[in-house]
Amino acid sequence: MNKEIIFRDVPDKREFKHTTSLKFKEDLLNIFKDIGTDYTLLEVGTAYGHTTRILSFIFKHVVTMDLHAEPNLRIAQEINHDRDNITYIQKDVYTPWDDLQLPNYQVCLIDCGHDYNHVMSDIGNCIKFGDESQYMIFDDYGHPDTGVKKAITDLCNTNSNFNIVEYIGEPVGSDCRPGLILTDWEGVICKYDPI
Repeated sequence: MNKEIIFRDVPDKREFKHTTSLKFKEDLLNIFKDIGTDYTLLEVGTAYGHTTRILSFIFKHVVTMDLHAEPNLRIAQEINHDRDNITYIQKDVYTPWDDLQLPNYQVCLIDCGHDYNHVMSDIGNCIKFGDESQYMIFDDYGHPDTGVKKAITDLCNTNSNFNIVEYIGEPVGSDCRPGLILTDWEGVICKYDPI
């Protein structure tokens, strides 16, 4: 994979606060580059599709969901017009998912509602509708004003089938989002494996 082509015109979180950092994206590429081509990924929260673009180079198929057809999904489709392995779904992910025709996915990236209840809902839905065993990637783990870290900590403490695999992105103390200092890593990869 040619990183120069993959990362061309992709902004860092410092340039566009609604995306992940370039370090987060590079870590995903490095971690999943050898196995991603066998996996389908579900992205919960598209924003403008900058991270979606990187995911499309790593994974066989990317399905991305966002509440806003305008402007989010429109811009994401424009940015990724040259990528043919992305499926876009306009959906309020906090309504039942039973009506969705989702492909079988082995990885999910959760970057949507960041309060505790929304994160727990996203995790529950991803587990219910995805592969029995799956990787779960989270953005904003170290953001001091979200419930992401607490949700993950609570699940790790109460469910032996849910574990942190690796921390990714910018480290604790980073100012990767202007006006905000991370209190822990930007992101985390977990594994849910009930077997």
